[in-house]
Amino acid sequence: RSSWATPSILVLKPLCSNNMFRNSRMVAAALLTAFIGTTTVMAPLAAKASEEGKRNTTLGLGAAAAALLLTQKNKLPGALVGAGAVYSYSQYQRDINRRHKRERLSAYHTGFHRGASYARSHRRTHRSA
Repeated sequence: RSSWATPSILVLKPLCSNNMFRNSRMVAAALLTAFIGTTTVMAPLAAKASEEGKRNTTLGLGAAAAALLLTQKNKLPGALVGAGAVYSYSQYQRDINRRHKRERLSAYHTGFHRGASYARSHRRTHRSA
């Protein structure tokens, strides 16, 4: 008999142990959890919409609500989108009011721009005539 004809079973030993695979999976899971946690916390901080963006969102939601309410038999989606439009409008209006307040305060302190007459009549020290 020749040696090449006999079946030989090769036993391969694993290059790494099961503990090593388990540890690497745990590290990968921890890194993924940390990444998701970081992006979840940082995303609201990075999302700052301008007044124009909020106005466009409000108009788009209002149009979508009107379309859904007029065309669909089930009015719930239209009502939900309409509620979102109302909330979006309130945030848009809040931003406008805050900007106007900043402008008034700035004009009051500097005496220029839109609040000049307001600033002139409400100075801290009045000149004697």
